[in-house]
Amino acid sequence: MMAQSTLSSTEPPPSSAHSSTGFLRKLFGRNNAAPAPVGPFQPREPEPEPEPEPDSDDPQSTDLTRRVSRKVVPGLPRVQTFKRQQSERRNNLSPVESSPAERRALSVDRRVQSSRTASQAQSFPRASAPDFFENAYGVQTAPSSPAGPADEKAEASLDQMVVQISEPTVNESHVHEVQSNSDAHSVTTSQSHYEAMIHDELETTWVLNLSMHFRDKSKREKFFVTYRETPILWRRVTVSLDYRNAPDNSLELDLLHTKSQRDKSSKIYEAIRDSLQDIQFYQSVTNLKLQTTDGRLHVHVVEDVNEIIQYPTVRQVQHLGCRRIRERDIDFDSHMSGFVYKVRVSGEVLIKKEIPGPDTIDEFLYEINALNRLRYSRNIIRFYGVVVDDDDEHVKGLLISYAAQGALIDIIYDNRQDSDLGLPWPVREKWARQIVQGLADIHESGFVQGDFTLSNIVIDNEDDAKIIDINRRGCPVGWEPPEATPLIESNQRISMYIGVKSDLYQLGMVLWALAAQDDEPEAQGRPLQLGEEHIVPAWYREMVDICLSDDPRLRLQASSLMVLFPESTVGEDAPPSISVDDGYTMQEYFVNGYQDNGYARVKTVQPAHDWSFF
Repeated sequence: MMAQSTLSSTEPPPSSAHSSTGFLRKLFGRNNAAPAPVGPFQPREPEPEPEPEPDSDDPQSTDLTRRVSRKVVPGLPRVQTFKRQQSERRNNLSPVESSPAERRALSVDRRVQSSRTASQAQSFPRASAPDFFENAYGVQTAPSSPAGPADEKAEASLDQMVVQISEPTVNESHVHEVQSNSDAHSVTTSQSHYEAMIHDELETTWVLNLSMHFRDKSKREKFFVTYRETPILWRRVTVSLDYRNAPDNSLELDLLHTKSQRDKSSKIYEAIRDSLQDIQFYQSVTNLKLQTTDGRLHVHVVEDVNEIIQYPTVRQVQHLGCRRIRERDIDFDSHMSGFVYKVRVSGEVLIKKEIPGPDTIDEFLYEINALNRLRYSRNIIRFYGVVVDDDDEHVKGLLISYAAQGALIDIIYDNRQDSDLGLPWPVREKWARQIVQGLADIHESGFVQGDFTLSNIVIDNEDDAKIIDINRRGCPVGWEPPEATPLIESNQRISMYIGVKSDLYQLGMVLWALAAQDDEPEAQGRPLQLGEEHIVPAWYREMVDICLSDDPRLRLQASSLMVLFPESTVGEDAPPSISVDDGYTMQEYFVNGYQDNGYARVKTVQPAHDWSFF
């Protein structure tokens, strides 16, 4: 105690070393010096802990401290006002389209994320930022006054980070310089760890599915998020923000000047992260309206009735005769895009697609029926089954096979960056043949793809092209056929005009992109033409011209286009499609590769005890 009194009674004068460690102490939630003992003639009231005041010369530390110290006030659930309910209807919102640079960055992030192991994903504990820093340094939070030997030791270990000015040294300026550099390195390291932790949780815990602007051009946004509270408890959450009249130093003002939607989602998550456990979420969809008032961020909690999905019942897809997998039996791996996830079922890697919103149920059912009917096609992604709730009453999503190489749009871009020559022509010809055959299978089976872009063609680990997303959703801007341009210019919805001929025009754009090795054909001027610089066979040019004809009547059926391809040599292409009975046999037999003569190699399997069939 005597040593303690001697140490505490000496108040060191301000110094450069002391100011350099001020931010570190404030970020850790500690006072700048141990409080002086309270004697019998020196009564003193406890002082409130000061707000963190970062070093103004360090913009990174300033931003970090502001993010981790924002005051958040979660509110109790209440009924959403009719005015706001009407204002936030989907028809008043429009999706925020990602720029090509953002899309490519997301693609790179997904590939990096998929390479991480599960142990790496769990390397950062879910804790508040100050707690995380404390754990990183292996020290405990110091109380306002040491209460025992253990506390004295903890406080003394922290005081070692501060130069003891009261003890003169021979080379004092050198000590100050070394200490200052050490503190700066410690803060930088802690910030890097914290940002890595947040980045990981944005991929696994707080997943941004969609962000939307308001069509009236007002400064408002709505974010659609999946909050994975536990591995088996996924919550649908929407976040509403109004940037109009945003107060100074508020989250709203910060987001207003943030360009990337991912960065906005990150800042939102950081702001409310430690308050999520205090929020009472609805079982359906929870809306969080974030609003800064009097320097505090208030979280208004309501049920988002606009986004409640009336999930299809199991009886509505009973005719499919396919597997149904309960949600609890699906293991999360990573987020791909939108409402699409990479998952595992009984150890097999699959893709899980959820219903995006209440207005897409018909499209979802259309896709399930199409994929089920097209199980015979080798050029359509394999349909694994449907996702049902744990009570086996409602259909929540679908499962398809995982294509390891990713979307064709990314493959074209990556290969063009890695080599001036890009993809070899034999590979592009093979993919073109498979793409045309796949579209022919879709049309001959009575369906329409509807959104036939480079993003909806994937390449599997056997280097084969597969078509995905058969749901008639409608094409993005730039991919519409010329006959639909006047409709778009007059603000008409073109979903009713989506058909075989629009698919064929988009097929022409896909084939043009393969020839030109351009991942953005929609950004090129029309008409799209293959110039002399594009070295492709004459028959391929003819096929592209047919598909890109301005007159829909001149666009030949995909099955007719197949005759333009040269005859493939033995072993060069995949064997022809093999029809598989859509009935009972799919539940007992599975195709296990193909024989040399093109016939399926079939083996009998015993269904697992946890499989459910209709």
